[in-house]
Amino acid sequence: MNNKNKRLVIPLLGAPGVKLTGTTLKENLTDPFVQFKTLYKIVERFNPDGIFPFMDLTVEAEALGLKIEFPENDNPSVREHPVKNRDALNEIKRKWKGVSGRMITFIKVCEMMAKEFDILKGGYVIGPFTLAGELMGVNDLGINVIEDPDFVEEVVDFTTSVIFEYAKALLETGIDMIAVLEPTAVILSPQQFREFSMKYFKHLSSELKKPVIYHICGNTKHLIEDMGKSGAWGLSLDSAVDLKWASEIVPSDVRLIGNLDPVRVFLQGNPEMIYEKTKELLEKMRDVDNFILSSGCDIPFGTPLENIDAFMQAAKSFK
Repeated sequence: MNNKNKRLVIPLLGAPGVKLTGTTLKENLTDPFVQFKTLYKIVERFNPDGIFPFMDLTVEAEALGLKIEFPENDNPSVREHPVKNRDALNEIKRKWKGVSGRMITFIKVCEMMAKEFDILKGGYVIGPFTLAGELMGVNDLGINVIEDPDFVEEVVDFTTSVIFEYAKALLETGIDMIAVLEPTAVILSPQQFREFSMKYFKHLSSELKKPVIYHICGNTKHLIEDMGKSGAWGLSLDSAVDLKWASEIVPSDVRLIGNLDPVRVFLQGNPEMIYEKTKELLEKMRDVDNFILSSGCDIPFGTPLENIDAFMQAAKSFK
């Protein structure tokens, strides 16, 4: 999937593209045809080597019956975290009816991507530990990791089964890969990470039979060695991680994906600065064959399109 003679460039694009279609973020996250039109315009303008749908960490929680705060032009968020005990967990389990809600929206988007795009195509699912945090609340989840790990394991067993069903449905559309978004895992120690996140990621990766990317935001230096042993096809790493350093720790058959700062560079920078930062990163990673150029995380809503143009121009002119 990785052409050795060509450096792949796959920025995590979505929300900034609403400017290309004159739509709102909410319209894109709720209407598959609006979202695909935006993605089509993104591919047309920026010509990346791969594309993912819009990133949305509330899709699975909403399908489990949680209430969602849904602004017009900001990321949706979960309004309540009802799973405080096993009775509440069992109630959520009863509400789960299989792939449903806006999961269907994103499946339709992926169907259109698979049919219309001849570049790499991926889908997103939330990570099992992160979905547990949406159900329980991150503070309660962190406390229970220490005080009631058996309960956390029950919750994460369940969230993994939900995510597997959804990921399988996404891959059945014909897309090439899945990225598992596991930002909450950054709070874990290496031992806790192996127990409450990586074990479940390995299960997903082995069962899905297609490339699976591990994405964890923030400073994941303490987790990199284990992430490299997770069975991931690639690791999507945030700007806090030195990718050259990571390349010396992670096996060479695991892709390193990243990692220009989505806020301080893409959102707040100007085209000249972004052009230079992109060239610097490419030069630094020149001899790392398993490197894929990207943003460190999802490029924010409101990012000037000219900044993304500069990123792509720097990537394509690099020799």
